[in-house]
This record gives sequence, structure tokens and C-alpha cells, in this order.
Amino acid sequence: MARVYGLSGELDDNIYTFATIDAVEISETIRVQATKFTFQHVITGGNVTFKEQGSLDGTNWYDLADAKTKGTGVFCDHYDGIMARHIRINVTALDAGETITTTLACT
Repeated sequence: MARVYGLSGELDDNIYTFATIDAVEISETIRVQATKFTFQHVITGGNVTFKEQGSLDGTNWYDLADAKTKGTGVFCDHYDGIMARHIRINVTALDAGETITTTLACT
């Protein structure tokens, strides 16, 4: 069974770092059991456009918010009261030499 993140007294069981993305693509999908989500995005090299997405069934996806375009730096997004069983990051615009690394904390 796939590991499920969230609702654990063990902090490590509530935090996941997605693989660094360096092309227009969708990240791996993780399973969660939570309603509060905090995303930390570390962007290098320039502007990256992305969406945090959730799903109840792992097939049909919805955006947690509008797409964001961020330049180099560290950014945090927090959502409370979101129902999702699966989470992923969808990068829709990124040029050569740009990357995004996202860490999710959820409870």
C-alpha cells in the first residue's frame, strides 16, 4: 500500500518533498489524509508557473487555487478545509535552467 501523509503525531509522516521539476510536467502523486495543506516552493533560475492540485479519486483533478507564476525564491501557500485524498504539482510554464522543488506539510 502507498504511504499516506497527514494526521500523524510523527512530524515526518506529515511532510513530503516532491522530486525537483525542471520541465513542463506533472509531479508524482501522493496520498494524503488531511484537510490542511502548506506548500513550500523553492524556485531557481527565473519564473515558473504552476498549480497545486488535489483529487478525491486520483483520476479527476481540481486546482487548489489559480495558477501562480513566481520568480526565484522561496514561497509558501496554505490551504485550510480542503478535501483531497491525492496531491500533485502541475508545472505549466518553465524555461531551461529553471526548477521548482515543493515540500508539502499536511494535517
